[in-house]
Amino acid sequence: MTSAFSQIRHADGRAYYQGSPLSLADAQIMLNDDILRRRVRVGAYLRVDGGRLVLVNGPALQRSVFRPVSSALTPRAGRPE
Repeated sequence: MTSAFSQIRHADGRAYYQGSPLSLADAQIMLNDDILRRRVRVGAYLRVDGGRLVLVNGPALQRSVFRPVSSALTPRAGRPE
């Protein structure tokens, strides 16, 4: 039997979702969409706690997009593969 959750709360008690019952899979898809839209932090996750679903925020977004590329990952010119 699949559990259904009609409420999802933030870890601090605020409401994240109230409405029609969702399966855990549907709630995860909703969370993924909200992460994509930047409504929720990257790294946030859902936790089942005593029959309730809790949204735990992840770490803040980090701006480390321009990391140096490792030389081990770059193809070497003139070297046969």
